[in-house]
Amino acid sequence: MLTGPFGALTEETPAPGLRVLQPERGYRWGVEVYALAAFALGIGGPASVPAATAIELGAGSGIVSLLLASRGLTVRGWELDPAWVQLARASARRSRFEGRVRFSVRDVRSPTRAAPADVVVCNPPWFAPAAGPRSPDPRKAAARTMLHGTVQDFVNAGLRLAPRVCLVSRPERVHELRFEGCFIARSAVLPGGAVTLAEVRHGEGTTVCEPFDLPAAYAAFRGLPIETPS
Repeated sequence: MLTGPFGALTEETPAPGLRVLQPERGYRWGVEVYALAAFALGIGGPASVPAATAIELGAGSGIVSLLLASRGLTVRGWELDPAWVQLARASARRSRFEGRVRFSVRDVRSPTRAAPADVVVCNPPWFAPAAGPRSPDPRKAAARTMLHGTVQDFVNAGLRLAPRVCLVSRPERVHELRFEGCFIARSAVLPGGAVTLAEVRHGEGTTVCEPFDLPAAYAAFRGLPIETPS
């Protein structure tokens, strides 16, 4: 059994050729990783959105970065926790994506010089530290609670690096993404209505609410045939 700083690890194959490590117990990714990567590229939506380079903020296990790399993008994954960075680098080696995706320890609250990208993606924490009980698992707590940066910190950092920031949002909190000097250009709601995807850009404008075909997005990354209604 694979082990590391997280304890026992499992190896997943989220897309052909990818071999991604994640903790057997604790914080594990779900379907939102496919949705976020797909939304950033317009997969599952009404039109594709071209991109050649991307940065993921709060990369965790690196799954979203690796999914984007599987579509041919050159990706940088930034993560504050060195243990996550080590795990993501191991996954990149196992997937033979070391030349396409690079992970490093970075804090979104610390402005830094970096080459720009076409798009930034992130799944930021949404809960304030005082908002109810916190998970005893420190990494689950960091993923869900704003202990190391607010949603605005993630968006502001993203807009310094790319013209658009695509992120996962809680539906009731989407309005909080309308910071001064930026607007929500696109949004889409996942089936069930519990998760919203949003794209934030500089400037002013109206929001285009797009349909989102999650099965088609999932199939595109998994290399499966896309089922169409008869």
